[in-house]
Amino acid sequence: MALVAALGVACTAEVSPIEVAADCPSQPLRGPLADATEPPERLIDDFERGDSQLGEVGGRDGAWVVGWDSTSPAPRGESSPQCSARGRHAGHFAGKGYTDWGANWTAVLRQLANGAARGYDASEYGGISFWAALGGNVQAPFLLPVGVTTLDVAWNGGVCTRCMDYYRTEILLSSHWQRYDVRFDELSQLGIGEPLLPLRRDQLVGVIVWPPNQGFDIWVDDLRFEP
Repeated sequence: MALVAALGVACTAEVSPIEVAADCPSQPLRGPLADATEPPERLIDDFERGDSQLGEVGGRDGAWVVGWDSTSPAPRGESSPQCSARGRHAGHFAGKGYTDWGANWTAVLRQLANGAARGYDASEYGGISFWAALGGNVQAPFLLPVGVTTLDVAWNGGVCTRCMDYYRTEILLSSHWQRYDVRFDELSQLGIGEPLLPLRRDQLVGVIVWPPNQGFDIWVDDLRFEP
């Protein structure tokens, strides 16, 4: 401090508030800026394209696909400029009023082949990570099932007779952006499908979120594979 005074330099501190749009999650404490230096082939989607397509990297050329039971209007599944954890866009999945099997949102890793799912070899990876939070239309905390589908369980994979018993876990969302690291070896089926098999990482179809049937308002950003 004596040196500063001698030099005639004043120490001041200013904290400017981060402006967050209405109904958006609050910004991360430090944000996912470090993720920007991760190898680009691990990035599944950062939503910066502004559409439903995944980036064509690492042999992936798929898109986000919305599924719903038609008991209520189609949920919103989009790349939105309203909120983000990093950059200008994030994924937004919102809907309500479903009374049958509900609604889901899947990052399908490869384009379909005449309507049939195609497997993606992710055997070099140990899991996925992403940033996620709740929008303003849902009260926290919110338990969200998330996981992966494979050719063995996907409805259009040509294998299952009782389909979509996907490999899953649950994460607890709040109204603040948080990073989640989901390991493949922690995922499991519920036991209601046919067949019941170990997760084959070399036959991934997509990354899926399947919220409970009550209203949901979910934001996702920077989805990527992890070693």
